[in-house]
Amino acid sequence: MEYYGVYNFGDSEGESTLVLFSTGSEIIAQIKSGKWNSDIKATEWIFLYDNLTNVKIDENEQFTSDQYQGEFVIYENNGKRIKCLKIYDSWSEVSEKKGEYELGRKANQKVSETYYGHYANASFENLNPENLEKMSSKELKIMRNEIFARYGYKFIEGGKMDNYFRQQNWYKPQHTDVDKFLTSLEKRNIELIQLMEGRP
Repeated sequence: MEYYGVYNFGDSEGESTLVLFSTGSEIIAQIKSGKWNSDIKATEWIFLYDNLTNVKIDENEQFTSDQYQGEFVIYENNGKRIKCLKIYDSWSEVSEKKGEYELGRKANQKVSETYYGHYANASFENLNPENLEKMSSKELKIMRNEIFARYGYKFIEGGKMDNYFRQQNWYKPQHTDVDKFLTSLEKRNIELIQLMEGRP
């Protein structure tokens, strides 16, 4: 659908991104935002993720979910037509008054380009068991743990996964628990990978 993609909201410290795509059976919508680490010892920007549930897009370009509602609109700026997602009572602190809205501009970026790693597709498409059968147990383990690594999961210090991911320039260890960040798609893929890892 033309509505799927990456939408940028706000700017500077109030910036957030909404990634929107379909798995075929459901629409995945995930907000990526951040905040400064409150630890006095280290100043670091911490990434946070929120998943919207029961996301629907109707024929009238209306966007609905359990958490937020909005609509897809065209915004004109200096003669240029920009596709936007207009969110009412958005998650950011930009609109403080009830009923106000925030515009998210659709980025010239594919959903697949927002995920890092050798097995990035495990975060944006349904994995095929037949393809996984061709992979070694080592590859499957990296694929599964890469999903957690994308959210900044802190692996056991000095362990195999910690050593492996610290060599990846996109990896930033920030969280001891990332389960709440996982999308329903990623959870299903993790279960499938674990199943394949346990095969004889």
